[in-house]
Amino acid sequence: MMHRIGVAAIVLPLLGACTGGASWTGFGFRADGPEMPRIRQELTLKPGQVVADVGAGKGELTLALAREVGPNGRVFSTEIEPERRRALREAATAAALGNVTVVDASSDDASLPPNCCDLILLRRVYHHLTDPARTNASLLRSLKPGGVLAVIDFPPPFFASRGDLGVAANDVIAEMTSSGFKLHRLIDNWPGRGPLGSYCAVFHKPG
Repeated sequence: MMHRIGVAAIVLPLLGACTGGASWTGFGFRADGPEMPRIRQELTLKPGQVVADVGAGKGELTLALAREVGPNGRVFSTEIEPERRRALREAATAAALGNVTVVDASSDDASLPPNCCDLILLRRVYHHLTDPARTNASLLRSLKPGGVLAVIDFPPPFFASRGDLGVAANDVIAEMTSSGFKLHRLIDNWPGRGPLGSYCAVFHKPG
């Protein structure tokens, strides 16, 4: 049997070719792309909110959120890797965004203050979680009662398993609800998806 990495190395370029050059790595967030209008509309993002970007990566979403919530709001930007945290701080400073707080997270704890957030986003991050139950418990503690949490991800292709590439929406829903979140709705036509379909699972913390 061919090793999964070998299969992925063959299939991913084919997927790109079949989508007319649509980028498999096109999951990067763009402030002028189609996702921010959907975040505003579907997640009721507005000025003055406290928001968390969990697993912020290069920080494009963090900076866009910071501009959306404005100077009276706050964005917590969490990352595990020290170099990425340093880069996030530098990016926020360069953009003159004083409402960004970079947080030193761990693999099973978002390390956010308790009851701090109106909205928490995990964009293309959930499938990387190694201990979803512990991570979700930390997120539940950090969300205000009645607050919203959104998981934006994509289902795994046939050659991948959990943790390699994507996660099934039903798995996310089962794990989040087991952790105490309430499912609000599943949006199955989320934009910015590259060659695979994306979804946004929206939850809230019981008030």
